[in-house]
Amino acid sequence: MLKTFTFVKMQPGFSRDAFFERWCQHTQDSDVRNRPEIKQNRLMLIDGEGPYVGIAETQWEDAEALEHGLRWYETPTGQVQWKDLETFMDAENSPTFVVTHEATVAAEGGVEILRSAKHPSNE
Repeated sequence: MLKTFTFVKMQPGFSRDAFFERWCQHTQDSDVRNRPEIKQNRLMLIDGEGPYVGIAETQWEDAEALEHGLRWYETPTGQVQWKDLETFMDAENSPTFVVTHEATVAAEGGVEILRSAKHPSNE
């Protein structure tokens, strides 16, 4: 499984609650229904006055699924969804990062290295 994290900025004019509701609805209507290469989305509204209002964790089967997902925005349906996304999210300034290494660290059990799906930067 490959994970990405997007640090999300919202467009002006939304309350945090209204933004989160709109973001969740868009994700359900667009990502869940139109993009089977996405295995799971987790949307998190974060506290504070920093530059980002939320974090999106997206799980993909592998790097090929991620690439396919990115190309989807080039399709007519993807372009419509991107325009909708831009009505509430500052998508151009919401960077996405690919997780290349992951570990769980706990007092009990120590360090457990979790293997992510094969990604070119892991080779």
